[in-house]
Amino acid sequence: MKKYLLLFILPTVIFAIWDLDSISVNHWRCKIENNGTWGYGVTGPGGYWPYPLKNFYIYGAGTWIGATIGPESLVTLGYNPNSGTSEMIPTLCQYWRAGYANALDRIYQYPGDWPPPLSRFPMAPQIPRSNMDLWSCFGDSDPVYHTSPGRPIGIDVALTVYGFSDTLTKDFFFLKYDLINSNAYSLDNLYMGIVMDGDIGDATDDMVGFIHDRYFTVGSQTIRVKNTGFMYDNNNLEPVSATWAGGTPGALAMRLLSAPAGLTLSAFKIFTLDIDPTGDNNQYLTLAGYNYQTGAYQPYDSVDLTPNDKRFLMSSGPLNLAPSATATFCYAVIAAPYGAAGAPATNRDTTQLAWQSYIADSIFQARILNIEETRPITYYKTLNIFPNPFKSYLQISSSSNRKLNIEIYNTNGSLVKTLSGNSLLIWNGKDDQNLILPSGVYFLKTTELSNPTTTKVLLIRD
Repeated sequence: MKKYLLLFILPTVIFAIWDLDSISVNHWRCKIENNGTWGYGVTGPGGYWPYPLKNFYIYGAGTWIGATIGPESLVTLGYNPNSGTSEMIPTLCQYWRAGYANALDRIYQYPGDWPPPLSRFPMAPQIPRSNMDLWSCFGDSDPVYHTSPGRPIGIDVALTVYGFSDTLTKDFFFLKYDLINSNAYSLDNLYMGIVMDGDIGDATDDMVGFIHDRYFTVGSQTIRVKNTGFMYDNNNLEPVSATWAGGTPGALAMRLLSAPAGLTLSAFKIFTLDIDPTGDNNQYLTLAGYNYQTGAYQPYDSVDLTPNDKRFLMSSGPLNLAPSATATFCYAVIAAPYGAAGAPATNRDTTQLAWQSYIADSIFQARILNIEETRPITYYKTLNIFPNPFKSYLQISSSSNRKLNIEIYNTNGSLVKTLSGNSLLIWNGKDDQNLILPSGVYFLKTTELSNPTTTKVLLIRD
């Protein structure tokens, strides 16, 4: 059952719809939101396993995306573990100025209201790949949601969630993130991260482990497991409570399955509630593998000795993302048994967890990665216009990297200006005779793009 959250925010007047759905197949039940957050139940934990037991393993999780723009290091949080909030909104960057109460900006589910409409999302998948696909997109362009002095990066994200119903896949599901640069300039030194705020029943006695690259023997088979972070319970005992239905706690894990340009896991960082990195600079340092408190480069936190309310961050990068370019990152969310009841934290058999990570990677390669749609993303072959309204200069861009031909008309339908150039144009509010035009509404028309458009702009003179 979907739940819609209506939010009214000041000082910017916005009437917005946030969508909340769940991946609910096999042993997992996990909340998914269309603003970069998942596993969060709005007022409490939102990810539990193994269904039908309602044992909560996830309090919240979501994206951390960082990049450098000139001298600035900027980070957009899809989930802030200190507040449960997101700096992303449930619409794409090019739509947000028109408001985001569009009913199409929601989570789409197969089976159900699948597929997402190509008329609004030409990059959206049309063919389901699992027994329950979820798809949504979100962007970070609204400065209202960014913690000051941070600001938007200009990044859009399309998220696809896959869940299978057969026995082999009962304990994991998949997340595929397509990151799209919505700017007319490159995003440099970009990192993609997932922060996991896992509470295994009681939050105060959680531990974190990390498998960077290790071989395991399972029966007569030797398997290699990489890039897997996990959380488990310190004493492997959880009393029945509002967040624990019963049974010996297992482990919650995440594995990076694929990343662009040959990237792998560049950092795995552990932190607790009291030392969550705050501020864009500290968050970016953490994504890049630094201890933000000391400045030391320590990319892999692999030793955890004291139970606490833990989080971990796994990140990949850096890469440079050109205008309109897409970078895809894929993950598995995994649960597995992890030792007998009361077993010491330092004496647990990790074999079952490693096996689940290995199987998840194999299933992903066979069922998703090797048959993924190859339809090119063409969504950004439309106009991006900023600012609107404008007083002097209007920036008109397209990330299609094709020549732009723009005709500008007044409200009488008279052509007042023509512009031509490659991917980025500047209009100074003058006509073809270089005369200053009066305040008012003008219409920008193009027929050179894959989606011909007419866009209304407002020129305001002081």
